[in-house]
Amino acid sequence: MRYFLALLMNLVLALMPVCVSAESIRLNQLIQKVIDHYPSLKVAAIQVERARQENIKIENQLAWQLAAKGGISRNMSLFGTPTDRVDVSGNLKRALESGAALSFNAAINREDATTTLSPLQPNPSTISKLDISYRHPLAKGANNPAYTQAKEIADANKVISHADQQNRHDQLASQIIELYMAGITTHARITNTQQAIKRSQRLQAYIKDRSVMGLSEEKDVLQVKAQLSRQQAEYQGLKVIWEQQRISLNRLMGRDWAAPLELALDDNLQIPEQLHDELYQQVKARSPELVKVDQQLKLADAAIKLSRDAKKDGMDLLMYLGNQTYSGDTAAGSQSESEVFAGVSVEYNRGLDKSGYDAEIYQAQLDRGIALQNKKQIMEDLYYELSSLLAEIKANNMAVKAYKVSVNSEHKKLQEAEQRYKSGRTDTDQLIQFESQLSQAKLSYELQKIELNRRYHSLSLLRGLLWKNIKLPEYSFTEAGE
Repeated sequence: MRYFLALLMNLVLALMPVCVSAESIRLNQLIQKVIDHYPSLKVAAIQVERARQENIKIENQLAWQLAAKGGISRNMSLFGTPTDRVDVSGNLKRALESGAALSFNAAINREDATTTLSPLQPNPSTISKLDISYRHPLAKGANNPAYTQAKEIADANKVISHADQQNRHDQLASQIIELYMAGITTHARITNTQQAIKRSQRLQAYIKDRSVMGLSEEKDVLQVKAQLSRQQAEYQGLKVIWEQQRISLNRLMGRDWAAPLELALDDNLQIPEQLHDELYQQVKARSPELVKVDQQLKLADAAIKLSRDAKKDGMDLLMYLGNQTYSGDTAAGSQSESEVFAGVSVEYNRGLDKSGYDAEIYQAQLDRGIALQNKKQIMEDLYYELSSLLAEIKANNMAVKAYKVSVNSEHKKLQEAEQRYKSGRTDTDQLIQFESQLSQAKLSYELQKIELNRRYHSLSLLRGLLWKNIKLPEYSFTEAGE
């Protein structure tokens, strides 16, 4: 018989559904899971990589460039003689960082006429030419502003892309903090309502016992029943809200929508001890918006320099040195002549209407003024945001301590009222009122702790400390679309 009961018990336990325990997640763990899963974050990483490639394109401006061409033709000479001609030429050039240009040129021309007009004239004849040329800008293009400013622009855009990526991470983290705290708040309300329901159920049982003995009135029973119904309805409503929040958080983390979830509040909060000015400098140093506006100032400066250079008159110094060889076969034998050639020249050009360049310079100056105003506004916003958070944290911390004392006082008050109620020295209305006040004090205490936690994490995000223990994902860009 004992063996049969043991076997039956094991069978019942085997058939019972397995309870899946909820995963307890803290804020930093939640952010890490969302960062690891969130697909749109790769867009910002791709933009950073794209900006990095721009530097490579600009460096390629100083690379050697090779050009070559060749062809065969038959033409009539000036004397009406059909002539076959072969032309081959090549060019190797490079722009220098100083703005100058260096070029190596080579060409070979071979002519073969069907009729030789003079026995002294080589036929076929070959002309080969090899020279080196150097062009140096003296005004427009001096020191190669197109290259140097393009590098400045590319570097600024790369930093802006990094700042945009950081800003996107910050915005996502801010949204996660709000969702996380909203979930924690809902959970605190659920817990508070559950405790209130338990107290009401105990009071209801106690009143029913007294009612049987004729010590309680019907209104007391109805009053407690109404309170219990209201609390149970509130509890069900809060469960609906939590289900919505849980599904949203699971979606952000890429988990199954029905996966159980438990949020844990951080208790080890460390209020910053630095002075306001020190914290303000820290906040400014890591602000992605300030980084962006500083780079926008560099972009405006680069545009001004480029427009001023484009407005200048063009004056280039051109030098060249080479050798030309003329060879061929004549009736008297082979003939070959070689001669060195060289030259120096100055080229000058000037645009007659420069109003377009003046407009470009003025536009860039206006862009710079806009960036300066934006920087001033951002710094002011950061100052007041930091000041507000510090003041709120200080007041919040005091409120937490005050509500903790209030909870203890309300608890003692309710205990004393319960003793008086049992001895018939107070009525049910006052007992319900005291119970409601205790419940409200406990909820206010928990909500103040949550608000302190939220402001602490918002300050941590503003200072950049939130990312200290978060590992940002690394992407491969062999297939950017994947």
